[in-house]
Amino acid sequence: MQAEPLTLAINARFLTRPASGVDRVAIELLKAMAARPDVARLILLHPARGSLHLGWLDNLPPAARAKLVLRPCGGLLRGHLWEQLALPIAARGRALLSPCSTGPLLHRDQAVMIHDAQVWDAPHSYSRAFRWLYRLLLPRLARRVRHVLTVSGFAQRRLEDLRIAPKGTVQVVPNGADHIRQIEPDPDTLPRHGLCAGGYLLAIGNLAPHKNLACLLEAAAARPHSAPELIVAGGMDARVFSDAGLRAAPGTRLIGRVSDGELRALYEGALALVFPSLTEGFGLPPIEAMACGCPVLATTGGAVPEICGKAALYIDPTDRHAWTKAMIRIATDPGLRATLTANGHEQAARYRWATSAETVLALLRDPA
Repeated sequence: MQAEPLTLAINARFLTRPASGVDRVAIELLKAMAARPDVARLILLHPARGSLHLGWLDNLPPAARAKLVLRPCGGLLRGHLWEQLALPIAARGRALLSPCSTGPLLHRDQAVMIHDAQVWDAPHSYSRAFRWLYRLLLPRLARRVRHVLTVSGFAQRRLEDLRIAPKGTVQVVPNGADHIRQIEPDPDTLPRHGLCAGGYLLAIGNLAPHKNLACLLEAAAARPHSAPELIVAGGMDARVFSDAGLRAAPGTRLIGRVSDGELRALYEGALALVFPSLTEGFGLPPIEAMACGCPVLATTGGAVPEICGKAALYIDPTDRHAWTKAMIRIATDPGLRATLTANGHEQAARYRWATSAETVLALLRDPA
């Protein structure tokens, strides 16, 4: 007998902020779930106070868009107080999906996706208050909810080894990569930044210490003057990086936050993506780059080798000299770039949001 189409409550607090990597996962997962015939409605419960970031809804097919129901609740409450006090009341009687690492302790019929153990593994990337809150909340949440999800085998092991979640309770639901192919590249991106296809290396950067950008900038500065420029996109503008002590040396440039269309254009035009993080729970940029035909120089840290398989050239994230050599090599070895590009397309094809959605829905239908 075919199951009744599912109606599911969604912890949509993430709609109140500009999309980060974790929020991107939530958005793509919801889009894939809404496209399925076995989903009736996804009720996006969100704080009533404040503006919402809803641009991602614009290009959805009408049938999928109709399944996404925005429902404000909680009066003047916002943030974690809204999540802990208002959300469990609004979600009462329904299964709840919390896709961005936190959720209400008072709602047991819940699947929470805890993306990583970074507040334990990379504590200096977060404020003291943020660390305190997550270290207090996540272990208690993981022991109360019906399902704990995460995005990689590495993240699963860290959550269990650190006793954030009990052994054997964490289900891996990998991210997809196919969203990047659905974004139209902005054709003006390269000329706007004075770039030409195949003439630069790309990094996606922010100030979090575990992203290891300081090491990468030092490594890039040690290359010959004739080396292709390293373009750092994302997160902050050049002034913010400068205030944090990170400055673009000769051969590097910080271009700040970019749109999705600009990002795809940058991936497609780059000689390679350079991804030096000390640790990652998944690491979306390498697999996005592969889907766009961009070779990848990747860290050996965290989940990145698990996700990228044999399709990347790996470098120890702490070895600055090795990063310098790798950037020189990828720029001067067209055979290596061709091999990595071919392997990357194959690797990226393994990560589909439809598969992620299917796994999550199967778990939520499971009465255990």
